[in-house]
Amino acid sequence: MTILTIECSSGIGSIALTRDSRIIHECSFENPRGRGTAFFESLEQTNRHIDSLDLVLVGTGPGSYNSLRASIAAAWGLARAHSTQFKGICSLLGYEPQEYHVLGDARANQWFHAHILDGRLASAPTLLTPDEAKSRLTPGVPVFTTSPLIENAHCASPQPIHLARRSSQAGPAEPIYLKPPHITKPAC
Repeated sequence: MTILTIECSSGIGSIALTRDSRIIHECSFENPRGRGTAFFESLEQTNRHIDSLDLVLVGTGPGSYNSLRASIAAAWGLARAHSTQFKGICSLLGYEPQEYHVLGDARANQWFHAHILDGRLASAPTLLTPDEAKSRLTPGVPVFTTSPLIENAHCASPQPIHLARRSSQAGPAEPIYLKPPHITKPAC
């Protein structure tokens, strides 16, 4: 099975083209909250390596609003252009171990926490205070984060190769938002 996987939920985005779990092409790029052109340049470069596709898979977050929306829209467009399947997968599944925790900075003194067990979400991402999030960790089980502010965690972005290997868990490509949208109403 040939899978194009796009992962842009963190400050380092990445794309992988795999065939039967073997990497054909991969690249990573700076992804400053979805405000860079490197994503589209990397996507164009990757597209040159595609001869056929069975699935376009996209990480659905949680992560930057702009990044998630841009990557989901681009993945949808590529799936349409290649007349193939289009699915989304939780970005938190993008690490190699079968069991781990993910902590993320959700701003306003909140972190999110998720527990992955047997390569699946054992608990959905939940907003907590930093102390509550730390209390959910299991001694001896790795902890990943995309925020260098979180101590004692491996700071690393989710990797598309690991998402592709877990593609059986994919579903609708809908972004995972942890908070409702913040809308500033006009003064008048």
